[in-house]
Amino acid sequence: MKNKRLVGFMLSILLMMTVFFTACSSGGDEATKETDKATAAPVASSGATKAPEEAVTAPPETAHEPVTLKLISWSDSYTELYKKFNEKYPWITIEQIPVNSRPVMEIIATLEAAGTPADLTWIDSDLITFDQNGLIEDLTPYLEKDTSFRDIQLPTGFFDTMTYKGKKLAAPFVDVPMWILVNKDLLTKHGVEMPKNDWSYDDFRDVAKKLTDPDAGEYGLTTQPEFQMRLLSTKAVADGHAANLQFMNADLTQSVLNTPEVINDVKWLQDFVTKDGSMQSYAAAKEKGDVSAQFINGKTGFAIGGDWVLPGLKKDAKFAWDVLPFPKGKVSQPGYTIYGPLSLLSGSKHKEEAYLWISFQFSKEAQKWKIDQGANASVIDPELTAYYDQSPMWQGKNIEAVKIAQKNAVIQPGATVPAWGEYNWNNIMNDVVMGEGDINLIIPETEAWNKKTLEVRDSLK
Repeated sequence: MKNKRLVGFMLSILLMMTVFFTACSSGGDEATKETDKATAAPVASSGATKAPEEAVTAPPETAHEPVTLKLISWSDSYTELYKKFNEKYPWITIEQIPVNSRPVMEIIATLEAAGTPADLTWIDSDLITFDQNGLIEDLTPYLEKDTSFRDIQLPTGFFDTMTYKGKKLAAPFVDVPMWILVNKDLLTKHGVEMPKNDWSYDDFRDVAKKLTDPDAGEYGLTTQPEFQMRLLSTKAVADGHAANLQFMNADLTQSVLNTPEVINDVKWLQDFVTKDGSMQSYAAAKEKGDVSAQFINGKTGFAIGGDWVLPGLKKDAKFAWDVLPFPKGKVSQPGYTIYGPLSLLSGSKHKEEAYLWISFQFSKEAQKWKIDQGANASVIDPELTAYYDQSPMWQGKNIEAVKIAQKNAVIQPGATVPAWGEYNWNNIMNDVVMGEGDINLIIPETEAWNKKTLEVRDSLK
């Protein structure tokens, strides 16, 4: 009844809004084969002939009904992995349901109303909302009976950002690392050596200045929001000003964006635009045709990138490029990583089969495939660590930097933080660092959200 009420509610929403914004899965445990042991015929009485022994034949493979799993996701780049999964489980096919700018919850409701419910989904907002609406399964019982997880080692706290009130609401199916992208040709032109992997934030700023030549349209940093979105909060962690990314405290209950130390970090990055001139503001970049807004144009020294930029760089870059880990701070050298949540939908008619797709993500076959796409291995295993050196993706590149980014990764929070969608830090930072926003607004905005998240947390108890 709960699901039906939800469907009705979501359908009413559908009538009031235009469409907006998908993952996949599959499953079905393969039955174990049984082998019959032939027993000898009893000895006949004297003079009687022995009954002929029956031929021993292997029992037939367990027959499986074909299953098609519907996976809601916004990427069509997993087709090859779907095929690998199908080779292991031939009776299970993955059908990707594209998001196409619609909210995932809307897609779930539409499919349920049509009697063709989805089985798995990527998550486009916080997991708490999905859980409160009864849309996703707790993966704990599935994981506990999955013997394959007993044979692998995962990072400490691997499920923490996807666990709420003891329920594992999603599995981190992909580990997306970030690196500093480096234009090596621009380094050479300006007589600058490739920085070492243990470089500092002072080194980062110094090199950015050296690569800047406005007359040639060259700048140290690409005009992209990722510097305030990824680098700035990583620096706050590296310098001991924040315990978590996106300026969150240790238990993810409050933002420390309003503290004096973090405000000074914001001013530090703001100076790249207003004092050093090594990064153009949005307005200045637009005046010049946004040439400095795209690293691929070859006019900027550094950019922030993840696996999604690698295919384009390998195919289209007209300059030599490489990667570096995020710089070292005063207390540590953390990296920035996003865990992609994959949830099993409560409305699925094929839950066991769908869980097999989740479990398959942690097989060595799938882990190596993800390394080949530029993602990190989630499983800690010497064979997988060694595979970075063999992967075609990283041949000729700074492979040690890739390994450092994996080893030092700090995970982006938010999926199980109450009222996370109302935490306006990203827009504030964009305006302050890259635009003309008032830095003094940071404190009251942060204090208001800190109050809001505690109120919502209390209401969920």
